[in-house]
Amino acid sequence: MAIELEGKRETRRRHKIDFVHTGPDTLAGRYMRTFWHPVQRSEDLPVGHAKPVRILGQDFTLYRGEDGVAHAIGFRCSHRGSQLSVGFIEGNCIRCFYHGWTFDPEGKCVERPAETMAPTPNLNIPGYPTQEYLGLIFVYFGEGEPRPLWRFKAMEREGVRDVTVDVMPANFFFSLENSALHFNFVHRDLMESKGITGIPEVRAEETPFGLSAYFRWPNQTSDTIAHKIMPNCGYIVPLAVNMAKNVSHSIHVSFRVPVDDASHTTFRVTLFPVTGEEKRKMLESRSATYNDRSGISELADAVLAGKMRLQDIKDRTHIEFIQDYIAQVGQGPVKTREDEHLASSDVEEALFRRIWRRELTALAEGRPLKEWRLTEELEPK
Repeated sequence: MAIELEGKRETRRRHKIDFVHTGPDTLAGRYMRTFWHPVQRSEDLPVGHAKPVRILGQDFTLYRGEDGVAHAIGFRCSHRGSQLSVGFIEGNCIRCFYHGWTFDPEGKCVERPAETMAPTPNLNIPGYPTQEYLGLIFVYFGEGEPRPLWRFKAMEREGVRDVTVDVMPANFFFSLENSALHFNFVHRDLMESKGITGIPEVRAEETPFGLSAYFRWPNQTSDTIAHKIMPNCGYIVPLAVNMAKNVSHSIHVSFRVPVDDASHTTFRVTLFPVTGEEKRKMLESRSATYNDRSGISELADAVLAGKMRLQDIKDRTHIEFIQDYIAQVGQGPVKTREDEHLASSDVEEALFRRIWRRELTALAEGRPLKEWRLTEELEPK
């Protein structure tokens, strides 16, 4: 037994098993690349446009061909290393701005205008599968056949659907571990305005898709449920959003996607399942700043710098996101994790880390990974 345990410890040391580093040469990075990830809102990539995108510590080119399909290929031309996103979209291909070398959606070099010889395979660049769903462009960066893209039936219903993108200078795992226990303090004004007080009872369990956490405040008769879908997806009825927007119900799916080890992008889709007159009134009641998220980081950074207090913010359109930004960015760089002390109330975080550690250990040792799957009981009402 001692030899077996020592072998496991040596495996962890050798492979540096951690959850926060996701570059291409890390275990977590390899694991993350076995899943689909959103990289852009669909509406932010018009036909004939290209953009540089950074994800998981790597750069690539995202463009929408003249046929309307989004494509993802390598960041640089294989000729002289020029940035491809400044090139020309022609059909469903992209032509390099510098010398005109042209690449198709699979990254194959299909034309070299000044050359008489046909392109050879060594001139190709990476090409990645793409899909669009719920107003987001998803890309698969892994090897082999991709697993099915997660799909959420409840999110496909009629209603008002908000698709938002926020970049945060904090590691993605800080955001993933934003459990409901923070509500009583980070969102205390919102909670008190709805008469929800006290500390909730918390329990968590592993599920076929990741984990489910259950929270019940002292004056509540039913649980608030939050689902974590492996590896970086949250699927919840968003309590803070409902309170801040003064709505009775919404459903919320979010993806925390690493840009690098020090920052991440959160892609959120929030569905307010309203129709008819109720839908019209909701849209008409939205403030002029509802769709403007440019001030979230500026205000939150000012609070963190001590230039203003959170309670001094007058426009509360996005107050719940400003509060979360302060809590997550306020944890500092990844290095601060070396000095943290998990407590008995951190049951959700502890279980989530155990699951991640188990999967990364299996990957390091070449053993089968758990086949995650969505189930019917996942779907919020």
